[in-house]
Amino acid sequence: MNVMDDHGQKKIFLTSLTLAAALIGLLALLAAARVTLPPCLFFRLTGLYCPGCGGTRAFLALLHGHFLASLIYHPVVLYGTAVYGIYLLRNLLALFSGKSSLKSHFLLRGMAFRDIYLYIAIGIILANWISKNILLLAFHLAL
Repeated sequence: MNVMDDHGQKKIFLTSLTLAAALIGLLALLAAARVTLPPCLFFRLTGLYCPGCGGTRAFLALLHGHFLASLIYHPVVLYGTAVYGIYLLRNLLALFSGKSSLKSHFLLRGMAFRDIYLYIAIGIILANWISKNILLLAFHLAL
């Protein structure tokens, strides 16, 4: 069965496309205006990393093609980009395959959103947050 035949999944996919386009537009405007983000308030107040610390650096490293640096800064950025890229590609193929005779091919059936993708991301965020703060407190290693 083609995932895009399910109205709910199609709505989720089209909403995610709209949000991704809006985010890219916002980032382009911020970059054009040379807006800089303020430093992390949690880090300034506590001296500890927050769960999102490194996310902006990871995103910028990924945009410049520095995959390993992005993974080190914050692994959830690379994970989210990979999962969304596969989701986008498979669902675009499913959406535009129409009545193709190849529709039974697994790539053309699309990819449904599943909660497990979110749970994995939360696990990555928590593991990253805990490990970076352990490295900071125990070994004085700032990442």
